[in-house]
Amino acid sequence: MTLSRQLTLIILVMFLLLFIGTFTISINNTRHYLINQLESHAQDTATSLGLSLTPHMMTNDLAVMNSMVDAIFDRGYYREVLVEAVDGKKLIERVNPVKIEGVPQWFIDLIPLETPQGDALINAGWTEAGTVKVSSHPGYAYDELWRTTQHTALWFLSSAAGALALGLLLIRLVLRPLNAVEEQAEAICNRSYPIQERIPRTRELRQVVLAMNKVSAKVKQMFEEQSAITENLRQQVYVDSVTGLGNRRFFDGQLQHLLQAREDFVSGGLLLFQLEDFKGYNDSKGYQAGDELLRRAARILETACADAGETVLARLTGADFAIAVLKVSLEDVAALSKRVCEALHQLQGDGLMEGPGLGHVGAAVFRSGQSLSALFANADQALRMAQGKGPNAWHLFDLGESQALPAGARNWRKFLEDVIALKQVLLHFQPIRPLRGGGETEHSEVLLRVRDEHGEILSAGVFMPMAERLGLAGPMDRLTLEVLWAHLDHAHFAGRRYAVNLTPSSIADPDFVRWLANLLRGSAEKASRLIFEVPEYAAVRSMDALKQLIQQLQPYGCHFSIDHFGRGFTSFAYLHSLRVDFLKIDGGYIRGIDGDKDNQFFVQALAKTAHEIDVRVIAENVETEAELNILESLYVDGAQGYLIGRPGEEEI
Repeated sequence: MTLSRQLTLIILVMFLLLFIGTFTISINNTRHYLINQLESHAQDTATSLGLSLTPHMMTNDLAVMNSMVDAIFDRGYYREVLVEAVDGKKLIERVNPVKIEGVPQWFIDLIPLETPQGDALINAGWTEAGTVKVSSHPGYAYDELWRTTQHTALWFLSSAAGALALGLLLIRLVLRPLNAVEEQAEAICNRSYPIQERIPRTRELRQVVLAMNKVSAKVKQMFEEQSAITENLRQQVYVDSVTGLGNRRFFDGQLQHLLQAREDFVSGGLLLFQLEDFKGYNDSKGYQAGDELLRRAARILETACADAGETVLARLTGADFAIAVLKVSLEDVAALSKRVCEALHQLQGDGLMEGPGLGHVGAAVFRSGQSLSALFANADQALRMAQGKGPNAWHLFDLGESQALPAGARNWRKFLEDVIALKQVLLHFQPIRPLRGGGETEHSEVLLRVRDEHGEILSAGVFMPMAERLGLAGPMDRLTLEVLWAHLDHAHFAGRRYAVNLTPSSIADPDFVRWLANLLRGSAEKASRLIFEVPEYAAVRSMDALKQLIQQLQPYGCHFSIDHFGRGFTSFAYLHSLRVDFLKIDGGYIRGIDGDKDNQFFVQALAKTAHEIDVRVIAENVETEAELNILESLYVDGAQGYLIGRPGEEEI
């Protein structure tokens, strides 16, 4: 029960007790007053009538005596008038039955009124001749008492209602700072750190608000400090200090991971970019100008890759840069190479370089399972070929178009449209094991599969890049969710949670979001078992759309996760505003982590930063017991990979 309701209840009880006490005292006082009035009225009438009857008693004139008694009795104020002789003989008797109109019987039974009898002597000279006994009628007293009770109750209840309304208003005004404190506490739990500007004047409430402001500021400071520590560690280990791009160590780790991640990546491209005669540039213009040239070249590369999908950029050494572009075809790699070469002319426009020769690009297409050294050798050979072509040239090392597309799936559009129309998808599931306590249950990631025209199973890494390029990613996401939603009704899936990947195009599609909200609205129990995963690069590029998605869907009980976290170099500051529930650390930091102290420090710092805002951390691509043991010591919450379990179908 809320504090305002408790205070309201207390006020109501106090008013009720006060009403009962005041009402009881008022009614008793009125009752005693009326009884005294009845007694006095009866006695005065008896005395007066006795004196009036004395002369006629002496002459035994009963006719006159009857007339006198009737004159008094007919007024209706008396219940009984009795005249008796000295020997007790009734000479005159008048009785008026007690009938009380307009007063409820329960009131009469609840508050009895005594009707005392008044009596007086009738003398005949010096001797006693008889007595007169008079009893007042209680009807008028009851009528007066009932009206008094009604007026008293009406006045008190009206006053109580007004006082209660005023009291509730005052309670609302007094407790308004506490309501703000409650909202502030909820905001802190939701990773927001507001400060109350309006400080109440009430001393106790003032202290509470000031204390909560200090807590909010302190929690925000702790998160910012921890984020800064993690950012600084990443900058020192993985970032090139001159350009702000990844360094050679970061790039090699990421590319090595991509080549081994058969589940997520089937093909991509590697571009090696080299500025023309950078050593001579440094010798003629100095190292400060050389650093400025490198920084400008880095920004040009970032702009050229902005629309290329998911990319990893790095400065390898000197004036050598590398770009890994993921989930693309041979034609996409060629187009990006050409776009980079064309963008080099901005260096001339900025006055940083002169002459026709600015730089060259060598590119190679890679497939999962290829060795890192062989891939770099192919790209380096392409770079030499480009340098032989002349200024600002590019060259693509072509392994043959058969490397770019999987066999049996050349006509992608027709193939994918048929899959969607016929709902010919398979769902595989890979378990995610919790590594720490706290009641966290195991869940699984949903992995999409289709069969090609030869019956071979294709992973999402093969066909989803083409689906995104053809505008079919949204329908594929819908189909995946529809199939999974139906599966959740089966007993085999009861109580288990499942992580589902959403593509960037679905996140930014209002129609898809409305459709998904309607789906989740149909069952809160099933919705609470879903975790929607979004890749980090999509979260950063579509931040506003993702925030709206989370805001609309979280009320249904579902959860959210950032996938492949750490592949980019985005600041951690955006995490507390997104209100996600999980971070999945990119496999580039996890492979071989048992032998890499820098990766261990980074993962531990990242886990601590995430825990500050109540976000759980999951490590991807865990494949050895040594890696798993290290991750457990680094406060990682869960692990996913072939060591934990390979993807597979679940029987219904």
